[in-house]
Amino acid sequence: MLRFTTLFLMCTVVPQDPAPGIDRTLARERKEQLRDVHYDLRFHLAPGAKEVHGEVWIRFRLSDDHDPGAPLVLDFAGSELSAVHVNSKPATLRAVHNHVMVPPDLLTRDLNGITASFRSPIAASGTALSVYRDATDGREYYYTLVVPADAHKLYPCFDQPDLRAVFQVELDLPPSWTAVANTSRVEPAIERWQGDMKNITDTLWRFAPTKPLPTYLVAFACGPFTTLTAPAPQVPGVQQDAPMRMLLRESQLQHVDRDALFTLHREGLRWLADEFGVPYAFDKLDFVLLPGFPYGGMEHAGAIFYREQALVFDHPPTASELVRRSTLVYHELSHQWFGNLVTMKWFDDLWLKEGFATFLAYEALEALEPERKAWLRFLQRVKPRAYEVDATPGTTPVFQELQNLADAKSAYGAIVYNKAPAVLRELHDRLGDDVFRRGLKQYLQAHAFDNADWQDLAGALEGASRLPLDRWSDRWLLAGSMPRVRVEWSLDDNGIVRSAAVTQTAIGGEGTWPLDLDLLVFDLAGGRHTLQIDTDVERVEIPGLVGRAAPAAVLVNPHDVAYGQFVPDATSRSWLLQHVPDEADALVRAVATEALFESVREAELDPASFAALALRLLARERDADTHGWLLDALGTCLSRYLDEPRARPLRERATALLLAQLHDEPDSGRELSTFRFLARTSTAPEVLDLCRAVATGGELPAGLAPGKSDCFLAAAALLAAGQAHDELDQLQRRFAAEDVGKELFLARAAVPTAAAKAEYWQLYTQLDTPPEQWTQDSLSWFHWPGQAELTLPYLRQALDRVEWVKQNRRIFFMPAWLDAFVNGHSSAEALAIVDEFLATSRSTPDVRQKLLQSRDGLWRAVRIRSAFGGDPSAR
Repeated sequence: MLRFTTLFLMCTVVPQDPAPGIDRTLARERKEQLRDVHYDLRFHLAPGAKEVHGEVWIRFRLSDDHDPGAPLVLDFAGSELSAVHVNSKPATLRAVHNHVMVPPDLLTRDLNGITASFRSPIAASGTALSVYRDATDGREYYYTLVVPADAHKLYPCFDQPDLRAVFQVELDLPPSWTAVANTSRVEPAIERWQGDMKNITDTLWRFAPTKPLPTYLVAFACGPFTTLTAPAPQVPGVQQDAPMRMLLRESQLQHVDRDALFTLHREGLRWLADEFGVPYAFDKLDFVLLPGFPYGGMEHAGAIFYREQALVFDHPPTASELVRRSTLVYHELSHQWFGNLVTMKWFDDLWLKEGFATFLAYEALEALEPERKAWLRFLQRVKPRAYEVDATPGTTPVFQELQNLADAKSAYGAIVYNKAPAVLRELHDRLGDDVFRRGLKQYLQAHAFDNADWQDLAGALEGASRLPLDRWSDRWLLAGSMPRVRVEWSLDDNGIVRSAAVTQTAIGGEGTWPLDLDLLVFDLAGGRHTLQIDTDVERVEIPGLVGRAAPAAVLVNPHDVAYGQFVPDATSRSWLLQHVPDEADALVRAVATEALFESVREAELDPASFAALALRLLARERDADTHGWLLDALGTCLSRYLDEPRARPLRERATALLLAQLHDEPDSGRELSTFRFLARTSTAPEVLDLCRAVATGGELPAGLAPGKSDCFLAAAALLAAGQAHDELDQLQRRFAAEDVGKELFLARAAVPTAAAKAEYWQLYTQLDTPPEQWTQDSLSWFHWPGQAELTLPYLRQALDRVEWVKQNRRIFFMPAWLDAFVNGHSSAEALAIVDEFLATSRSTPDVRQKLLQSRDGLWRAVRIRSAFGGDPSAR
């Protein structure tokens, strides 16, 4: 509850009072009125603290546009604000929602200063300043996370992305702690604080003033971290006397690959600076590995925070984990330019930072680690999720109009993280590499330490290319949905192509999109050739096919540059099913496999036929990452698209194949991904024996080296199958010296009893514990395969709870919540519950859109089962 010791609360809200959240109208007014904003912040922290207390000194200039009779709106939603002075005069302020009103008679036309003391809550989750308590040794680690607009939940500020300011942060900490912030530490200088603020100990950490930053990029972390250092990266703009630092828990030293992580950051920074010819803009770069961190990473300027488990492995990492580690690091480094140097004006242009960061991460992967096959991974990791969402009634444009930052969490998701980089790749190919880089350099230089929007970017690229991009922007950025692209042809009596065309129709919308397409044509005689088609209409002829013998198949977009749903025709589908395993080009093979999977999603191809193809491919595939991608597609068919009688023989074949590969093909790099798939999809006696061996430290196939989380996965599989003995107890003794709280929490979520599900549901509805990351990651364990009857009673409750989730959880949690509870099911009964909720609830528009996105997967599962002899209740 917000407490004010020197502020007077009024219950009456007058019409001109600000709305809850950060409304765009308010933000525009403040942007016009305020300039030269500076914050001096001091935070006092001690072990076991439930609150942080601190002091703030805000300086700013008011422009002539400010109404002298209007109060100034300052944002604050912490616990308490006290000792407020405006221009050295004691002030009585009024609280309105998450704001406080500064009286106009205390303000001047030029330089103004506000000082105040504040208190704000600290918890394991749900707070702007979070704490992780290591149950093994009792140590505590604190970190801020305020994106998109939670800084005002920690301290008073103007919490909007286009009011960049200079920050100076000071931390008053216990002697045994260390700290990191956006800038380097400096020695205490002139004391500025007055009265009870002058409480300095010899553990004061004072950091240098920042470059102008938006509030969401200002951060600090502190606690009993261990610090590793490396020489300053030889990158333009980085001070040579500022070494790169990595902060982490001491317990992780035995697992962290120090050299690899420093190399990734050093080489990534160098490549990005060279790629655009724009120097790194901040005076140093530190990164922190945090337990319980809810995101993979957060790009704070000069101080990147990562989820510990994303970069540290206690086992030989899989190919997939290494790609994920590299692209995560390159993604966060790209933000130092796209997001930190140039920040979007408002969060409706979130894609300007997230889309570019993902696209550039794969560009960097291709340049720095070509052996990782970046664009094959882009197809396998990035685009499928974009297609899943963009084909739903709940999809949105890349540019998502946003009135209030209270709703900004809903802007995060596959459209900005997956579709945006996919269409940027298409634009890069359309303009050419030199033009694209030149345009981005102009954009970065023109808006350095400032804000920009999509029109600024389009103008820079148009200037570099001398090509109009208004049509491209209108369709790929401002319109939702995507084209469904097909090839069709007709033959004469002699089997010669009489007519042929590429068609495109909007999925769930209208209009067409500009497309530059390659068509790979396979001949019946075994040859192939490529045709190019440029289209922005519903139907365009393919002259290169007319007058020739009928093709065996036509594969659209074989190099995966274009964006859209590419569904093969019936003739091509039949041929590809037979011949895809023989395709030598790995990218073409993956494109064809993905196109066939889209045919399954469109209920045009029996999932059993696709599963049989996946088994043939798995038998031959030697690329470990592709092997894991195929397992994911196979698992979807077996667990969602096929009823149990049809899935059982295919699952048995898959189990036999994968167990044979584990035992007969050691050190293939596929062992861990294979084990993880089997543990979650099969209860065959041989699989349960393997799980017991993993959980108890028994004899394992050569090359299978499970980590701690894999051991708990094995125990969870035994629990879910009703075959557990004392494996969890053994694991707790085995890892007694390590922090296993999360692993225990996940494993127990799979217990197949009504009482266990009820217990976890109660935990899901509270905020203080456990850490939010634990809760989010446990959702798929709660919905363990085969437990739909136990979890179905919670579907409606989860839907009723979604607005609460939106308000109280962080940006990625709400869509993960909906996906887990909705797509933990494949039955018509579950679909009816979702549809009844949609028909009767008054959800906010953004929540409704996210629910429609999640519903699409459930609807497709019901539809596919009905079309191909599945669950009779679905018909």
